[in-house]
Amino acid sequence: MKKIDIYILTQFVSTFFIIISGVVMLYIIVNFFENIDSFINPQKGFKIFSIIKYYFYQIPYLFVLMLPVALMLSSFFSIGDLSRRFEIMAIKSIGISMKRTFLTIYVFSILMTIISLFLYLDIVGSWMKKAEWIKAVEIEGKKIPKERTFAMNLTFVSGNKVYFFNSISALTSSANGIVIIELEKEGKIKRRIDANSGKYENNRWILYDIEERIFNNNEIQLNKINNKEYLEIEESPFEFLTEIKELQQMNLKELTDRIKKLKRAGFEINAELTEFHTRIAFPFMNIITIILSLPIAVAIRGKGRAWGFGIAVIFVFIYWGLSEAFRTLGIVGKLNPFISAWIPNAFFLTIGIPGWFGIEK
Repeated sequence: MKKIDIYILTQFVSTFFIIISGVVMLYIIVNFFENIDSFINPQKGFKIFSIIKYYFYQIPYLFVLMLPVALMLSSFFSIGDLSRRFEIMAIKSIGISMKRTFLTIYVFSILMTIISLFLYLDIVGSWMKKAEWIKAVEIEGKKIPKERTFAMNLTFVSGNKVYFFNSISALTSSANGIVIIELEKEGKIKRRIDANSGKYENNRWILYDIEERIFNNNEIQLNKINNKEYLEIEESPFEFLTEIKELQQMNLKELTDRIKKLKRAGFEINAELTEFHTRIAFPFMNIITIILSLPIAVAIRGKGRAWGFGIAVIFVFIYWGLSEAFRTLGIVGKLNPFISAWIPNAFFLTIGIPGWFGIEK
């Protein structure tokens, strides 16, 4: 690397680590004071070490979430300072192009994208689940993180079985509109059970008004049964309601396994696919942020840091707003999940490319 590359990268990275640390700490401090009442447990007191653990497990999520903000602010602050000191003009005067000058920053943004992608796909979900458990059990003194006793339109994946309930209640130990899909190892449907209702008694499920279909090659055997015990269903209504993970708390393997099993069973997977594509699309906003912000940072040298901070906040809020809007459209099936996840990136890339090509002017 040339000395100028090292100098530019050092200016940018030092600013970046200050900003990313600052915005993460700011979020934690604000969140702490907003939730301080829930942290004071009359029985267990103020458990400072549990609170530290609670926020520690949120750090990967906060890092991924705040990374585009930090990169954009780092561009405005570090490159803005170089521009105000006429160092950018000096670099231009010796014949080095701006794209070449900022090459190390582009490489750094790619590295941050890779790290963000890894964290978002495999670490964030499980760590946020752990943070939720610490808050509920260790800090608030609950027996379990979530105490749901009733749900409608509940889908549950367990082993080679996919369950769907129109409604299920742990209080009455009953369920209605039950569909159970049993899959073979190859992913083919082995058996499908449709029951009008079910009751959980003496640690076993009894289903009523049953249509049981057994798939054997190209033949389907249909059995209509008034009621039957299903000892192979090991989960109780309470377990169906409490053990399910939110999509945001799954790692990549859990999420892809769920998508495969629900797809094979014929269930709707818009929410799962939207979550999957969003996890891939969001980290790439880091590269787009650099493409968008560097030309602006060079152009606003006389405006000061407050100007750069204001522009960054506007862009970030627009991006988050677009992301949530299109994410919702993907989840409800109004838009293809892949398109809903990548539209915000495409929008900002379209805005940033003209500036990137015009950065030499």
